[in-house]
Amino acid sequence: MSIVKLKLIMERSSTGGSGGCSTFVPGSEETEWRKDTAEEIGRLLSGIRETFGDKVHISVMDPRSIFSFFDLFRYRVRGTDPVWILNGKKTFEGVPSREELQQSIQRLL
Repeated sequence: MSIVKLKLIMERSSTGGSGGCSTFVPGSEETEWRKDTAEEIGRLLSGIRETFGDKVHISVMDPRSIFSFFDLFRYRVRGTDPVWILNGKKTFEGVPSREELQQSIQRLL
Protein backbone atom coordinates (compact mmCIF):
# COMPACT_ATOMS: atom_id res chain seq x y z
CA MET A 1 0.00 0.00 0.00
CA SER A 2 1.37 3.38 -1.00
CA ILE A 3 1.27 6.31 1.43
CA VAL A 4 1.21 9.96 0.38
CA LYS A 5 3.03 12.41 2.63
CA LEU A 6 1.27 15.75 2.76
CA LYS A 7 3.17 18.54 4.44
CA LEU A 8 1.42 21.87 4.93
CA ILE A 9 3.52 24.89 5.82
CA MET A 10 1.33 27.67 7.20
CA GLU A 11 1.39 30.20 9.99
CA ARG A 12 -0.65 29.14 12.94
CA SER A 13 -2.67 31.83 14.66
CA SER A 14 -0.86 33.62 17.45
CA THR A 15 -4.08 35.30 18.58
CA GLY A 16 -5.66 32.17 20.00
CA GLY A 17 -6.02 31.39 23.66
CA SER A 18 -8.66 31.42 26.31
CA GLY A 19 -8.64 35.13 27.06
CA GLY A 20 -12.02 36.76 26.71
CA CYS A 21 -10.86 40.30 26.08
CA SER A 22 -10.49 41.76 22.64
CA THR A 23 -8.21 44.62 21.68
CA PHE A 24 -7.74 46.44 18.40
CA VAL A 25 -4.59 45.38 16.61
CA PRO A 26 -3.49 47.34 13.54
CA GLY A 27 -3.80 45.03 10.57
CA SER A 28 -6.49 42.94 12.26
CA GLU A 29 -8.20 42.55 8.91
CA GLU A 30 -5.34 40.21 8.03
CA THR A 31 -6.02 38.28 11.23
CA GLU A 32 -9.63 37.75 10.13
CA TRP A 33 -8.40 36.58 6.72
CA ARG A 34 -6.06 34.10 8.39
CA LYS A 35 -8.86 32.84 10.60
CA ASP A 36 -11.08 32.21 7.58
CA THR A 37 -8.20 30.55 5.74
CA ALA A 38 -7.39 28.35 8.74
CA GLU A 39 -11.02 27.23 8.96
CA GLU A 40 -11.10 26.45 5.23
CA ILE A 41 -7.86 24.48 5.51
CA GLY A 42 -9.23 22.61 8.52
CA ARG A 43 -12.23 21.52 6.46
CA LEU A 44 -9.92 20.48 3.60
CA LEU A 45 -7.71 18.38 5.88
CA SER A 46 -10.73 16.75 7.52
CA GLY A 47 -12.10 15.89 4.08
CA ILE A 48 -8.77 14.41 3.03
CA ARG A 49 -8.64 12.31 6.21
CA GLU A 50 -12.23 11.10 5.61
CA THR A 51 -11.60 10.29 1.95
CA PHE A 52 -8.16 8.70 2.12
CA GLY A 53 -7.82 7.63 5.76
CA ASP A 54 -4.38 6.18 6.57
CA LYS A 55 -3.23 6.45 2.96
CA VAL A 56 -2.26 10.09 3.58
CA HIS A 57 0.14 11.14 6.33
CA ILE A 58 -0.52 14.82 7.16
CA SER A 59 1.91 17.12 8.95
CA VAL A 60 1.45 20.84 9.53
CA MET A 61 4.50 23.03 10.08
CA ASP A 62 4.62 26.66 11.19
CA PRO A 63 7.21 28.54 9.10
CA ARG A 64 8.26 30.46 12.22
CA SER A 65 9.36 27.20 13.86
CA ILE A 66 13.02 26.24 13.84
CA PHE A 67 11.96 22.78 12.64
CA SER A 68 10.77 24.20 9.30
CA PHE A 69 13.92 26.28 8.67
CA PHE A 70 15.35 24.07 5.90
CA ASP A 71 11.94 23.52 4.29
CA LEU A 72 11.55 27.28 3.82
CA PHE A 73 14.56 27.28 1.50
CA ARG A 74 13.98 23.86 -0.08
CA TYR A 75 10.41 24.71 -1.14
CA ARG A 76 10.97 28.47 -1.58
CA VAL A 77 8.29 29.46 0.89
CA ARG A 78 7.60 33.19 0.67
CA GLY A 79 5.00 35.34 2.33
CA THR A 80 2.16 34.06 4.43
CA ASP A 81 0.30 31.90 1.89
CA PRO A 82 0.04 28.25 2.88
CA VAL A 83 2.31 25.89 0.92
CA TRP A 84 1.23 22.31 0.19
CA ILE A 85 3.93 19.68 -0.38
CA LEU A 86 2.99 16.22 -1.62
CA ASN A 87 5.68 13.53 -1.42
CA GLY A 88 8.45 16.12 -1.31
CA LYS A 89 7.19 18.26 -4.21
CA LYS A 90 5.68 21.73 -3.81
CA THR A 91 2.21 21.30 -5.29
CA PHE A 92 0.11 24.32 -4.26
CA GLU A 93 0.56 27.81 -2.86
CA GLY A 94 -2.51 29.27 -1.24
CA VAL A 95 -5.65 27.23 -0.64
CA PRO A 96 -6.50 24.73 -3.39
CA SER A 97 -10.01 23.51 -4.05
CA ARG A 98 -10.95 20.19 -2.49
CA GLU A 99 -11.18 18.61 -5.96
CA GLU A 100 -7.69 19.81 -6.99
CA LEU A 101 -6.15 18.49 -3.79
CA GLN A 102 -7.96 15.15 -3.99
CA GLN A 103 -6.95 14.68 -7.65
CA SER A 104 -3.29 15.43 -6.84
CA ILE A 105 -3.32 12.89 -4.00
CA GLN A 106 -5.16 10.29 -6.08
CA ARG A 107 -2.49 10.51 -8.81
CA LEU A 108 0.19 9.67 -6.24
CA LEU A 109 -1.62 6.60 -4.83
